[in-house]
Amino acid sequence: MLYQKPKGTRDIHGPDLERIESLSSLARKYFGLNGYQEIRTPAFEFADLFIRSIGEYTDIVEKENYAFHIDDKTYMLRPEGTAPVIRAIIENNIGLPARFLYIEPMYRREKPQKGRFREFLQIGIELIGEADPFYDAEIIAQGRSFLVRAGLKDFRLEINSIGCPVCRRDYKDKLKKELRAKLDQLCDNCQRRVDKNFLRIFDCKQDRCQSIYAGAPSITDNLCADCLRHYQQARSYLDAFSLEYRENKTLVRGLDYYTRTVFEFKHHGLGAQDTLLAGGRYDLLMKELGGKDTPALGWAMGVDRLLIAMPENTLDRVSEPKICLMTSDPRYLRDLISLQSAVHERGLACAIIDPGISFKAQFKKANRLCADLVVIYGEDEARQGLYSVKDMKTGEQVSVPAGEIIGYLKK
Repeated sequence: MLYQKPKGTRDIHGPDLERIESLSSLARKYFGLNGYQEIRTPAFEFADLFIRSIGEYTDIVEKENYAFHIDDKTYMLRPEGTAPVIRAIIENNIGLPARFLYIEPMYRREKPQKGRFREFLQIGIELIGEADPFYDAEIIAQGRSFLVRAGLKDFRLEINSIGCPVCRRDYKDKLKKELRAKLDQLCDNCQRRVDKNFLRIFDCKQDRCQSIYAGAPSITDNLCADCLRHYQQARSYLDAFSLEYRENKTLVRGLDYYTRTVFEFKHHGLGAQDTLLAGGRYDLLMKELGGKDTPALGWAMGVDRLLIAMPENTLDRVSEPKICLMTSDPRYLRDLISLQSAVHERGLACAIIDPGISFKAQFKKANRLCADLVVIYGEDEARQGLYSVKDMKTGEQVSVPAGEIIGYLKK
């Protein structure tokens, strides 16, 4: 084979693509009802946008990004959706509060594995300009409702608060004192992150590090008065939404811009990479990227993981018939073109097979097009004022009066 797709990418077609499109359509419909409008941002941005928002010492920026240089400028393929949306709001002077939905591909140079590709689709929502903890609970409730509507079962919600810079400054000093005697026992990544990105140490998957952190103080127990009040109110609103959740005091998320409430929906059937949907608050990000001091929150969901977690037939579309029109006499081609237009107006898939080839060849083409029904119109049919319709699955053929053909095909 002369060419192959790059590692970590894939070709999507047939039922897989139909399920993705069905999920995307469901997202547009559901979040549209909740006041979100769709937004699309460039597939690449200036690299500094992501370095400043995600964090210089995160895995994405350090080793998982796709960056390229042109004319002394550095660009990066979009690894996540929030920073571009914030940039778009600032640049286009969009009025606030605002609600946005994005359904876009992201790019990360991670190790490919089940449910994780280097080019992958994310569905995400961003709620910009709302500070009240009610909205923390609302977007979590919307996430749960969407997963349920998509047909997912057996998932759980975990929440935490990672506070604000005031909380973190005091907590960092306390944590470093606690870990000082055990720093040399931590993995290389954690030793580096203690100073540069200390909350990320709790995301480490190595057993020896986790056993050390199990006895360390948590950020949740060291919140300032304002952050504690916000967290308590957010949980009370979760109760009002009748949402079951588990508090996970080591949940920190992987991006630097998060503040206060963070959360993840997880599914036990996905193994170690069990997070389906995750997000939280990022009240400092708008100002960090050059805008006004504006509260914001949101979440993102990996489409591939969700589809793995869902039953195969959950998003199957109601099957509309695929129809092929055939004639062996070019004199009746105009009639078929007119019929095709009428069928298309009813929202059905319909193709005309080349009338210049034999019926045998036409049926072969109809099979390759996966036709459910073949409509034949020739001299005999024209004289009698009807169409011959053949069911390609059963082989049954019936005659349908010309005035009833559209209704018959629609049924």
